[in-house]
Amino acid sequence: MKLTFNRFLVLFLALISQLVLAQERNASGVVTDQKGLPLPGVNVVVKGTTRGVQTDFDGKFKIQAAQGEILVFSFMGMQTKEVSASANMNVKLTEDALQLGEVTVTTALGIKRKPDEITTSNQVVKTRELTQASNPSAIQSLAGKVSGLQVSTTSTGLNPGVSIVLRGAKSISGNNEALVVIDNIVSSASVLSSIDPNVIESINVIKGANGAALYGERGATGVIIVTTKKGTKSEKMTVDVTSSVTTESIAYLPETQNRYGQGWQGDFDWTDQGSWGPEYDGSTQVVGIPYPTATDWRFGAYEHIEDNIKPFFDTGINLQNSATIAAGNVDTGYISLNLNRQDFKGVIPSDVKTKNFFNLSGGKKVGKFMLSGIARYSNDKTSRVNGNTYQTLANTAGNIPVQMFNSGNNGDHWTLYDDSPYWKLKNDRTDIENNINEFMGEAQYSLNKNIDFVLRSSVRNTSGNTTSFTNEYIDLLQLTGTDRKIRSFYSQANSNRRVIYTDFLVNFNYDLTEKITFKSNLGLNATDDKFNSVGSSGRDLSLADYYDLDNISNVQNPSEFKSRQRTAGIFGQVDLGYNEYLFLNLTGRNDWNSALKTINRKNTSFFYPSAGIAFIPTKAFEGLKGNVLHKAKLSASYVKVGNASALAPHALNNTGIKAPGYPYFLTPLNSFILNTSKVDKDIENEFVKSAEFNVNLEFLNRRVPRITLDAAATISRNENQLLNTTVSSTTGLGDALINVGETKSRAFEVDLGFTPFKTDNIEWSGRVSYSTFKTTVVKVTDDSDIVGSGTPGIYAVEGQEFPLIRGYAYTRDDQGRVVLDSNGDPIKSSQLQILGKTTPDYILNFSTEFKYKNITLSAVADYRTGHVFYSGVAEQLNGQGRSIESAEGGRQPFIFPNSTIEGSGVTNTTQTTGGDGSYADFQSYVTDNYGYFDENFVMDASAFKLREVALNYELSKNIISRVGLSRFNVGISGRNLLTVLPKANRNYNDPETGNGIAGYSFTPPTKFYTFSINLAF
Repeated sequence: MKLTFNRFLVLFLALISQLVLAQERNASGVVTDQKGLPLPGVNVVVKGTTRGVQTDFDGKFKIQAAQGEILVFSFMGMQTKEVSASANMNVKLTEDALQLGEVTVTTALGIKRKPDEITTSNQVVKTRELTQASNPSAIQSLAGKVSGLQVSTTSTGLNPGVSIVLRGAKSISGNNEALVVIDNIVSSASVLSSIDPNVIESINVIKGANGAALYGERGATGVIIVTTKKGTKSEKMTVDVTSSVTTESIAYLPETQNRYGQGWQGDFDWTDQGSWGPEYDGSTQVVGIPYPTATDWRFGAYEHIEDNIKPFFDTGINLQNSATIAAGNVDTGYISLNLNRQDFKGVIPSDVKTKNFFNLSGGKKVGKFMLSGIARYSNDKTSRVNGNTYQTLANTAGNIPVQMFNSGNNGDHWTLYDDSPYWKLKNDRTDIENNINEFMGEAQYSLNKNIDFVLRSSVRNTSGNTTSFTNEYIDLLQLTGTDRKIRSFYSQANSNRRVIYTDFLVNFNYDLTEKITFKSNLGLNATDDKFNSVGSSGRDLSLADYYDLDNISNVQNPSEFKSRQRTAGIFGQVDLGYNEYLFLNLTGRNDWNSALKTINRKNTSFFYPSAGIAFIPTKAFEGLKGNVLHKAKLSASYVKVGNASALAPHALNNTGIKAPGYPYFLTPLNSFILNTSKVDKDIENEFVKSAEFNVNLEFLNRRVPRITLDAAATISRNENQLLNTTVSSTTGLGDALINVGETKSRAFEVDLGFTPFKTDNIEWSGRVSYSTFKTTVVKVTDDSDIVGSGTPGIYAVEGQEFPLIRGYAYTRDDQGRVVLDSNGDPIKSSQLQILGKTTPDYILNFSTEFKYKNITLSAVADYRTGHVFYSGVAEQLNGQGRSIESAEGGRQPFIFPNSTIEGSGVTNTTQTTGGDGSYADFQSYVTDNYGYFDENFVMDASAFKLREVALNYELSKNIISRVGLSRFNVGISGRNLLTVLPKANRNYNDPETGNGIAGYSFTPPTKFYTFSINLAF
């Protein structure tokens, strides 16, 4: 009986298994679009469960589902579809017109257009790309991510200078940096730097003048259009919190010679900071000034210490906390609050910075009105050591252990010829506080489905306060008779800028027929920019450590400056579309500028037109679009815009300046004289005429292209440039600003995007871009073909590329040989020579992202080459005997390669250079001859930079949802991790700093490592 029961049980279980297998089986099939083309990447989910897959490259899928269960098919831009599970399914998805209509790009003046309708070159960077490496600066985060865009860090330290240039410098005297627009309000790079990157939704980079015509005289240099986050897409309240800690350390220091130490003309000298002493021999020598008394001598081995200045620097730390609370719906009503706090400790000890940011935005739909506003506040405080600390350290002899002199007393130093960097940390400092507060409001009224009105306005106040002090130092020892006394000093400067900006637009949107669309925008714009600054300084504080202008015994250089500039413009734009494949764009703007207005002048306005056309052949010709070519778009445009940046407010007015020698001795009398620099009364804005041609291709995939190829070419001319020209001395004037300069430019960019591999769990994507741009000077002035200043300096030379470095070079004969005098010393050129151009031949950008399940690895790099820069660090190290070149050949005379004696006409093989064999003569040659040739310090500016590497892990939603979280992400990242420079550079300078003339910055180049946590609920 028992055996029979067991057999029956086995049979019953087998039957149940068969029934289950019959019910729970794999549903499979293929998903296509309306034309039967496969759709990769479609989400296939069993309704009511978490089971889901994505279709493969051929649109195929396989998922475990029971008969009768419902499969939900969803894909961006397509209508979601529900189908009962079965074998060999054929699912066809159709376009969702509503979703497709929502994919828009914010263009000039906040006007939104579909990507197909845009006739000029642009590139959109999303918030994830900006924040993936936890860079606190949104501007620096753009580096390496946009073709044609040069983001250069012009200085280092807690407040690094940053420039944004699109397609190279084109204006000789005007501003070449891109216009920055934030939430449809014309702003500035400094304001953008103050904004928490976590609050930015996207940045649309309009790469040239062609897409910026509606900005008129501001649009010549391209536009960075920033859109911040506003509310959510649902009614649910969300909270997003990000915390990170970043360490900063020295990336590299200049390479230096390791053969000779402290001294002068071959002799050891403990008072000197240079490295013109004898060769290292390991002997025991005096190190530095005796301290704390004249008999407290210190000794050390006379030998090279690798990177002996590095112990001076600390590991910097940046603590960053950001929180965003958002509620409501962006379409009906919303509110969003962002708070950000950053605490910086720099790599220079005692350098600190705090930054607070507040952003409150809200909107409400009331009937036909949509009312919205933003209140934004930023405050940063910086305290840093003054000026040349890094320079002092870099010039230090290689045998000096700098950390030995860290008492903070100026007498505790290794040389008598400079101040102790450790003393400067507390006694020679600058404190800076900047405040930015801005209030923006916008009202949109929808008259009907075709017409709406928009009024937006903002008031932005920017204030700055800078104080600087140097404490008194009295040298009590005076060991060598050299009095190192320092007089105390204090300065204070305050500035305030108030900008009122207003736009009024009327927007029209009509379908004229089933195939023809009409969109138009008409509007007014006004800007009122008011600025004032006041400052004073002086020496000899009456009370030590009391920093106040009333405490100065000897007041010097009081100054005050005021300016106000107003602009007004009217503009219009018309967009015509035919059958979704042909688009025409026409714009026009007329501007009035108060800087051009005088009593007798009638013409103060200028008109700026543009025209563009876009054609999409894959929509126009049936059959052109297929499995290989998904989309093709061709566009072209022409524009005339302005550049008013070279003309200062009140430039056409007679202005006075204080006469030299006043106030007169012991009297309150002042005297003023007229400024001898004048501006042509009929002067106009600089004009830019530009033509642009674009090709945009998408391959292999309908909705998520596996390959995208975008190319843009531009040719432009900058005419009517504002340059100073000399005038006859009989007029009593020194120079005059006139319209005369002209340049021509060309640019070419190619962007290749690719996704070579994508499955349910793994995806690899990347982007490579190539950019090249060149500007040539057509004309300078009527009386000169060169303009510029400095030795070396940046110049514009007629018929040559711009910008150029000019300086003194070796005199060479017709065969290229260096000409020597009878003593064997090279002869310096009698005039400044062209030493190279500062614009790269090309820039390559690389970015990649690899995803495996919840892990994402990303990297950004770029390479620039074909240009040069002048290294002030190399020049300084050479003069101090620290450069490798200064020690070559054992500091003995040598035969100058490829040289000839003046007048001989033959190659030199006997006459030596560098003196008669004495150490002192060779030192004189290096410092007084070699050092005077700017050519020696102009070097290849090529550089490969690994800008960002980020690794992020996002916990599964199945896990975090149990504790009420919607996202939990942890990440580690690095910035500036690797810089590869040419051998000749020897790590002297980051070529990116200084815009062609690179001296000592506040710190050496640095690198960053970050750990971050992001959670949302």
